[in-house]
Amino acid sequence: MSVLKRVNGNKFERMDDMSKEIQILSDEKIKEMGRRIKNKRKEKGYKAIDFADIIGVGKDQLSRIENGKLPCKTEYLFIMSQVLDVSVDYLMFGSGNDTVDELAVIAYKIPADLRGKAKKILEALAE
Repeated sequence: MSVLKRVNGNKFERMDDMSKEIQILSDEKIKEMGRRIKNKRKEKGYKAIDFADIIGVGKDQLSRIENGKLPCKTEYLFIMSQVLDVSVDYLMFGSGNDTVDELAVIAYKIPADLRGKAKKILEALAE
């Protein structure tokens, strides 16, 4: 696969050694993202009006996002991922875990002064 890379202002250079596929936010991708958001919202038991209030949008705007009529802003995806316990990656692309890793949740709760010790313990266990 051949990919273009911006090198100087509006100049592009062909990069033939790129191994990663770059996805464009097409209408179909926006619809798929909306379906994942709606399915997870329902799975967690949130009514549309309540979920819209939590993330800070109107019910109509949430409806447009869930139906793929409107791309979801990053700030809303960030809040949704936390409320729905999924990764932003999952909401956007359907990849990664559809649930937040339990270790990450536990690590987040560790007081800042103990995080260094916790990291060393986890690294030792991983060896």
